[in-house]
Amino acid sequence: METSCLIQEPQKKQKLNEEDEDIDGNSKCLSDLPEEILRHILSFLPTKHAVRTSVLSKRWEYLWASIPNLDFKRSLPTYFNGPIEKYKSKRRLLMNFVERVLCLRDSYAIKRFTLPCDVLGDAARVNTWISAVVRHNVQELNIYLDKFKGEFSLPYCLFTYEYLTQHLFSGLPVLKKLSLTDCSWGGLKVVCISAPKLHSLSIWESERPDSSYGDGCEVLIFAVRLKEFEYSGELFINYCLNNSFSLEKAEITVFSNNTSAQVAHRMYKLLIGLSNVKLLQLSCAVVEVLIDAAEHLLHMPMFNNLTDLILYDGYWSVALDSVLLRILHKSPCLETLKFWKGIRLWENDDWILDPVPPCFLSHVKWIEVGDYDGDREEFSAVKILLKNAVVLNEIVIFCSVHLRGNLEKQENLYKQLIEIPKGSRNCKIVLK
Repeated sequence: METSCLIQEPQKKQKLNEEDEDIDGNSKCLSDLPEEILRHILSFLPTKHAVRTSVLSKRWEYLWASIPNLDFKRSLPTYFNGPIEKYKSKRRLLMNFVERVLCLRDSYAIKRFTLPCDVLGDAARVNTWISAVVRHNVQELNIYLDKFKGEFSLPYCLFTYEYLTQHLFSGLPVLKKLSLTDCSWGGLKVVCISAPKLHSLSIWESERPDSSYGDGCEVLIFAVRLKEFEYSGELFINYCLNNSFSLEKAEITVFSNNTSAQVAHRMYKLLIGLSNVKLLQLSCAVVEVLIDAAEHLLHMPMFNNLTDLILYDGYWSVALDSVLLRILHKSPCLETLKFWKGIRLWENDDWILDPVPPCFLSHVKWIEVGDYDGDREEFSAVKILLKNAVVLNEIVIFCSVHLRGNLEKQENLYKQLIEIPKGSRNCKIVLK
């Protein structure tokens, strides 16, 4: 047996030498590949492993700095159950590592960037990284941010980069509140906001530089648990809320008095998405936008869940006209009606409300009128409300600033109001 072992030993050594030569040959073959192919190969590795290849040779030292994909998702566990000091140490290493990788990055574009990060008090630092990635013309940005200390605002550059903005809000599985401030959608055609747990969404549009800026863009909103929606702007683009069955409160502020067919159509589409809402606040300009939109008024959606309607904001009080009446007719369960900027009726004194909105016959119990001067148009509108709201419990009328110090004038107005024939025997009139 010893003899056979001795005989086989040179053969084993020869085989090992051959394997070493194969490994060396393979290494040389790998190093002989063009850098573009090497970068492509490295892009399949987590970034921390790609960086480690820098020790292989001089040629490999900074090859990782130009790989198309940067992936840090395995650098820090999503759930860490170890000691807090160990967690802090791992997080600190990750933060420093990401910073070093981005600082040493050359001019090559980034195709995909993936980063999970507990932000804590480093919001400014994380924003700097995102800005750096955007400057490298990133095509796919995957950021999983958690554990914020205070509010966190994404950097402005994200909203000026067309490709990213289209996909930025798609697939946000845990997002609950989203506020988009000073929005300008530029030349985008479609922006999708998809967040199954989103509860609150606010969109404030910026002023656009010219009349065509943003025209043609459509923002699609998929948020089945959305409870609150707020929009403020001039209806530059289309906003479409889909499957918003959980909506409880919506506030729409329109600054423009533009009554064009295009703007009216956008307002109509937005109202369709709000049809399940319980409390709806509309600026007076919303009513003005729809004044000449006869076709849209004809197909106004039903607001079967609406119990509170508030008309607010504007230089003039809202008119009791075809638009407002159409909304009232489509709100059969309305209980509270508030006109914070007042209400007017431009018709003759003998004008009759026919047909009467169903909610006036069965549900409206509280009406509030603000900024009341007591002129003919205002008095006529209040008269119509009191006559037709047959289950009304109380109407509260707030005097305008000009009348608040004039007690004699207020007394005269109150006498006029209590003499109005009322459809509800139990209605109480309060003048403040």
